[in-house]
Amino acid sequence: MHWARLPALLLGLAAMLASTAFVGYAQQAPPQTYVAIGASDTVGIGANNPETDGWVPRLGARLGPNVQVVNLGVSGSTLSQALTEQLGPAVDAQPDVVTVWLAVNDLNARVPLQRYATDLDTLLGTLEATHARVLVGNIPDLARLPIYGSVDPAALQAEVARWNTVIADTVARHGAVLVDLYARWQDLAQHPEYVSTDGFHPSSDGYQQLADVFAAANNARP
Repeated sequence: MHWARLPALLLGLAAMLASTAFVGYAQQAPPQTYVAIGASDTVGIGANNPETDGWVPRLGARLGPNVQVVNLGVSGSTLSQALTEQLGPAVDAQPDVVTVWLAVNDLNARVPLQRYATDLDTLLGTLEATHARVLVGNIPDLARLPIYGSVDPAALQAEVARWNTVIADTVARHGAVLVDLYARWQDLAQHPEYVSTDGFHPSSDGYQQLADVFAAANNARP
C-alpha cells in the first residue's frame, strides 16, 4: 500500500459510513401522534387490563413503533360532551391519526338523531382542519349483545341502520374513513367470548378484534 493514499482511503470510508447511517435514519418512520376520542369502549372497560388490552393501545402499537397514543376517552361520554371535553385536547395534540367512536351512548340516551348529526358535523369539521387521518366507527349490531336481549331485535336494527346512515353520510362529507363495525363485526353471535361479563362492553378478545377492524380500515384507506 502506498501510505500517501491512506488519507484518501480513510476519507472514503468515513463518507461511506456516514451515507449508510443517513440511509438508516431516513428509513425510520417519523414520530406520529394518535389521538382516540370516545367513551367507555375507548377507555377499554371490560378488558382484563384496559391500558394494554383495549383496542386503542393495540391499534396504536400497529400504527408503528414511533407512535404516541393519546387516549381521551371518557366513560359514559356522549358526542356533545366530547365536543366540550375531548375535542380541544385532541386538536392541541396536533394529531396525525384520530379515531372517533361515539354513538352508542347517544342512541341509548335517546339523543335526537338530528342533534347528533349536527354535533358529528362539528366534530369532524374541526378535526378536518388538523389534516389528520380520521377514522370513525359506526354502531355495531347491538341486537347481538346480551344486554339488549329484551329489546325487539328488528326495531333495534332498524334504528341502528338509521343512525349508521347519518354517520356514513357525515364521514364521507368530511373525507374521513368509515370503520364499518356493523358489517365487520357480525361474528359476535358465534363468539360470545368477544363480550365481557357485563353483556355490553367487549372483552380483551373482543378488543383485539376491534383493533383488527380499525387497522384494516386504516390500511385500506385511499
